[in-house]
Amino acid sequence: MLSERGAKWAGMRFAHGDLNAYHPVNNPNGIVSFSNAENWLVHEDLTQFINEHSQFGEECCAYGEGYTGTVRLRTAMAKHLNAHFDPVQDIDPEEITFAAGVTALNEACAEITCDPDKQESILLGKPIYGAFSRDLCRRTGITLEYVEVGDTDQFSLDCVAAYEAGFDAAKARGITIRALIICNPHNPLGQCYPRETLVGLMRLCASKGIHLISDEIYALSLYSIYDRDSEKFTKFTSVRAIDPTGIIDPNQVHVLYGMSKDFGACGMRLGCLISQNDEFTRATRAICRFSSPSQYSMDLAAKLLEDQEYVTKFLERSQTLLLHSRVLAEHLLVRAGILFHEKGNAGFFIWLDLAPYLPLEDTNGDGWEAERLLSQRFNRAGVIMATGEAYHAPSPGRFRLIFCLKEEVLREGIRRLVFDHR
Repeated sequence: MLSERGAKWAGMRFAHGDLNAYHPVNNPNGIVSFSNAENWLVHEDLTQFINEHSQFGEECCAYGEGYTGTVRLRTAMAKHLNAHFDPVQDIDPEEITFAAGVTALNEACAEITCDPDKQESILLGKPIYGAFSRDLCRRTGITLEYVEVGDTDQFSLDCVAAYEAGFDAAKARGITIRALIICNPHNPLGQCYPRETLVGLMRLCASKGIHLISDEIYALSLYSIYDRDSEKFTKFTSVRAIDPTGIIDPNQVHVLYGMSKDFGACGMRLGCLISQNDEFTRATRAICRFSSPSQYSMDLAAKLLEDQEYVTKFLERSQTLLLHSRVLAEHLLVRAGILFHEKGNAGFFIWLDLAPYLPLEDTNGDGWEAERLLSQRFNRAGVIMATGEAYHAPSPGRFRLIFCLKEEVLREGIRRLVFDHR
């Protein structure tokens, strides 16, 4: 017999076992996953680096310095962040806390900012990374407040008023907002927040007395498509690159980063929180006892980050490959007549608009049910893709497609979307 919460956990879905992944020769009937945000384009380079640097000392066999990141790794990460994030004030290694992935740190942020029995909550704009609802809530018991900030236009200063309205609406219902979380670059839209919008959000958080948590996990996975005359791509600006003087207490501003995206190293399971708030950091480190990173992963990551000459070349190559793959994916989608959000210049995803293809006649006009049905048809055709409903899209028909796959996999997946889903 299980507890009530244990029974709920037993009913949760999770990845387990063979993925039955598509391969043009070895498994032509396998599944094409457009779901997990992984950069397959750099795995060969990363694997080569790991194989060349996988000589470990005996200290990796021990518990070592604890479970919040070795001094060596935190020093190397601080060096990396100072080189690439352009912080106003150099980031100190003691501001950095590591855990086994940013997922664990998402949960820690919820745990230390909100008390569920006091109706405290976190504010997010939508659409937004779908797994926040799992990461922030499943074990903490808190609830989230989602704000309508525009389907694809949520990066102007106008979004600040929308967040403030969401804050006030929650307060009127007896809910206390304790933090605002943003994805910068954005997931799933793939855009970066302009500096002036970030300043506006920082001022809002200061005026409301809440934390601003900026998930910057895709910070260096950038690219630009120069043949679009009508677009002006926004460069990435970290919240740590903005002088908080006269805007917000730096103790209210926190950054999430890690090895999974920019380095294609999801398997390392290494994420970090960067905060100048000592109390916030201490609380996070105490919770990280339950999500301790591997000594071997930390050793490899330190070796990688210490070699900034290699890192610079690695990132340049990654950005070139991302651009090539994004252009190819867009070409295939345009040729198929599939609409998508065109302004993305960061991250691994394209926000599709498949509303014209929703089988509304089969759901009595229910758009969300039609989106679920279309998703099921994709699954039967051997394609997995995150739905707009999971990402809190304001209207049915949106899907998130991961484009940074090997070319033959990308082509096959889009072919199945177009021809095999009926």
